[in-house]
Amino acid sequence: MDVKQVFDSLARQVEPPSTVNVNRAMAAGRARRRRRRAAVAASSAVGVAAAVLVAWSVQPWSGRQNGVVATVPSVTSSPRPVYKGFAEMKKKYPPKGKVASVPPLMMWVSDSPRKGGLLLCESGPSGSSCASFPPLTGKEFARTQGRGKDIWFGVAKGEVHGVTAVTKGGRKLPANLERDVGAGLGLWAIEYPPRTDVLRLVITDANGRTLQRIAVSRA
Repeated sequence: MDVKQVFDSLARQVEPPSTVNVNRAMAAGRARRRRRRAAVAASSAVGVAAAVLVAWSVQPWSGRQNGVVATVPSVTSSPRPVYKGFAEMKKKYPPKGKVASVPPLMMWVSDSPRKGGLLLCESGPSGSSCASFPPLTGKEFARTQGRGKDIWFGVAKGEVHGVTAVTKGGRKLPANLERDVGAGLGLWAIEYPPRTDVLRLVITDANGRTLQRIAVSRA
């Protein structure tokens, strides 16, 4: 075997099984790097968008749209209902203090045309009216001043913190009570389910102690 044959034999033994295209490999590497950078950029953009969305959702929205500053109003309590005759009655008999919201009624105390007298005014689903009432006596802490369909309402002294209707079956129905409305009085109203058999009203102080019991006429 001559030298050329030996060299050719050795070259075939050390030659790699396939030929690598260097230009193609470099192009593939660049493509992989571009895809990796694009994926990282997209991930960062999604993260920033999510952070902005969270920040926007937990903050009160205030901004300028079409040149106008707009602010989302804060959540407030439901407005008081306005019943028929309320405005007229309030104007004719101005509150001696404030108008009390004692659902389902709006109530207030006003001066009576009679000197030194008081009026209890109420406005509800059935309309609006005012009626005079005598002062509470020394032994009275509260009094029923009116009765509508499935409702009682009345006045109470400042010591009163609770008015509760007790049914024949022992069920207790607490009144809506607003204290210090005017003229040293609080006002209360109890709305009860139809055909409820109420026996009495229990008047209590801040500690739950019974101040007075009022028997209720079922007539």
